[in-house]
Amino acid sequence: MPRRKLIRSDELPYHVTSRSNNKEWFYIPIEDVWEYFLKHLIEGEKRFGVKVEAYILMRNHYHMCLYTPRANIDEFMQFFNQALGKSIARHADRINRIFGAPYRWSLISSEAYYFNVVRYIYQNPVRAGLCENCEDYTFSNFETGPFGKEWRDWINLSISPNENELMRKKLRKYEI
Repeated sequence: MPRRKLIRSDELPYHVTSRSNNKEWFYIPIEDVWEYFLKHLIEGEKRFGVKVEAYILMRNHYHMCLYTPRANIDEFMQFFNQALGKSIARHADRINRIFGAPYRWSLISSEAYYFNVVRYIYQNPVRAGLCENCEDYTFSNFETGPFGKEWRDWINLSISPNENELMRKKLRKYEI
């Protein structure tokens, strides 16, 4: 099935995710992946002018909520996944690809959906049973992101199974 046509926006944010090949854990310690992730994220923000608001790295995938003022999500994501994949492959002495498929995205067209995406992103490790609260997970920008302490309690509220499934469907649907 062909990939749907990308919608480029210079105003609306995106929810983006990318998963490793065959859903395998990255082949190096997550602490090392985190260093590469941050390095390439910072470089990509400068180079492509994107503004990444929320992000989290899991053992076999990541999520981001970002704005692309230059309407260049495709250029940024190509750079980011390629640079991150090459760094991981080089460190792990692997020759095959790291990411199994193209990144998935959805365009966020409402404020309510935006805040639910942020909560969904930060709650990934909670849903996976890796921690009890979002702030306890090391590999995210929860503590340093744009959402202050006044948001902490709300972000830590559990997402219902129905809301969780809705987020997954929206990522498959691409546009809201």
